[in-house]
Amino acid sequence: MSLNVYFFKKVSLIKDAVVFSVTVAACTVLLAVACTAGKPAALVATSPLPELILPQPPSSLVPLPEPAAVASRAGAFGCDPALAMPDIGSAPGKAATVAMISSAADSAVPEKTVPFQGIIMQVSGRYEVDPNLVRAIIFAESGFNPRAKSKKGARGLMQLMPSTAKALGVRNIYDPKENIDGGVRYFRLLLDRFDGDVQLALAAYNAGSRHVRNYEGVPPFKATRHYIKKVLKFQEKFKMQAKSGFRRLA
Repeated sequence: MSLNVYFFKKVSLIKDAVVFSVTVAACTVLLAVACTAGKPAALVATSPLPELILPQPPSSLVPLPEPAAVASRAGAFGCDPALAMPDIGSAPGKAATVAMISSAADSAVPEKTVPFQGIIMQVSGRYEVDPNLVRAIIFAESGFNPRAKSKKGARGLMQLMPSTAKALGVRNIYDPKENIDGGVRYFRLLLDRFDGDVQLALAAYNAGSRHVRNYEGVPPFKATRHYIKKVLKFQEKFKMQAKSGFRRLA
């Protein structure tokens, strides 16, 4: 009798365990369905995101060139760049010829308007030369005439000799931009050669650096001394005009 009771209790326990397991499984399924029923389908099952494709830069774009470095600082013409190229004013009579070209401009400068203003500002900034001084040199040399030509062959706005223009890489000596760039670059070389002394650089630009070295200063040439005074006077007048602003013409 006791054995039958034992087996009956054993079967009841197994039955209860099975019922409990089935109940737990059913509750788990119902809970999962209830949790997912109120969510958007995109949150239930999502597909992998497509690969992000970044736009490619246009092949036609070309990097901007870097501004040209001042050749004088690197000694591109040799140990002394100012000695490695021919002097602008080394040709005999060049100073007198320049004086003839600008003799009518000794007492006047352009009123409020300066031709080639944009080029002058750009080139002056590139070679770190006072733009008013560049204007004064151009006015003294050619009177702002880009087609000016002296009897000795100096040409353009800054009256470059052909041999000097060639050494400076100027292809079209009558082109205002090339001529001003070459002339200001050459003047920068002279400034570096004479330790930043503007008067000596002007003397060398007008009469030739050889004469400045030989005389150990400004040569005793009347035309050269007059040229220096004239350029410095023009520089001061351009400075005064600059205070009220120039009208850009080029």
